[in-house]
Amino acid sequence: MFFSKPTLAVAALLGLASAQNPSKPNINPAFNRGRMETDLRNNLHPHQSTWDYWGAGWIPQGCRDIAGWKNLNPNDFTVFNVHYDDCGEAWTFCRHKNAGASEIDMIDIFGRLPVRMRSYIRHFMATPGLNDGAAAFIYQNGDVVFEDRPQLGTFVHEVSHSLDFNGLRQYGSPFSSTNIWKDNFWADKASVSDYSKTNWVEHFAEVGVIGVYDKVVPGGIGTIQPAWNDVFHQYATYQGYLGDKILPGGTCRDRFANSAPVTKSGKRKMIRAEAALLGEKPVVEFNKGSNITIIPVDPAMEGKILDTVPNGQILA
Repeated sequence: MFFSKPTLAVAALLGLASAQNPSKPNINPAFNRGRMETDLRNNLHPHQSTWDYWGAGWIPQGCRDIAGWKNLNPNDFTVFNVHYDDCGEAWTFCRHKNAGASEIDMIDIFGRLPVRMRSYIRHFMATPGLNDGAAAFIYQNGDVVFEDRPQLGTFVHEVSHSLDFNGLRQYGSPFSSTNIWKDNFWADKASVSDYSKTNWVEHFAEVGVIGVYDKVVPGGIGTIQPAWNDVFHQYATYQGYLGDKILPGGTCRDRFANSAPVTKSGKRKMIRAEAALLGEKPVVEFNKGSNITIIPVDPAMEGKILDTVPNGQILA
């Protein structure tokens, strides 16, 4: 999605920003962000799905780690698998009992993403507001957290971060740090938003919303933005290098491996009475016949936040 002003810089976290940030005058007129959210929802339709719940007492390691980092009780999370009709493997979601997003909200919004974009998310986690000024954030391992009911444009922004770091590694990771990306920005007249000027990582994600909109909404971005040519090289580069990863249709082919199931209590050894309360341990490995290529995760980046979306700054 788009934002009115910058917040926590990824450069401070990862040291990835260029000495010269992607700053030019903002495109004029500004993008109609409310219209973009409506159009995205009208053209990215939810996929059919079924879901089932994990046995009592179990949670993915990724969700448990985030709960611990954010001082949330793992026992307050409902864990469930969502099976979409365009992928032979389910995604595992973790929802806190006080989350702003309902289970149906989570299933609906995630299923609207093109499946090959969706594939760059490992676990989808919904929490209550964490008093950290954020609405959403994503980790390098593909775990995404929303602290409120998700906007589709925000989700495209978040997945674009994962694509930046994990989807174009043959050119450099993050792709937004390469000369390919930067040179195409400097070839244009304008920046897409104030928030895109924060650093190159945020710039890529902001452009991503425009790039996806232009591909999935009939008539493209020119139907709502007369000055589209002022940012053309930016969104065309996003589209050209990611190719069908951002297009609806097809099936999943790349996925992050699921994190291991662990007990919500964190105990490896339990007394008999505690163990008796546990449900059946979930099986999380992909089927060999699913023909899915595992997206590798750099161990050094495990637990690293790529983006923190500022709460209250989403202009939808």
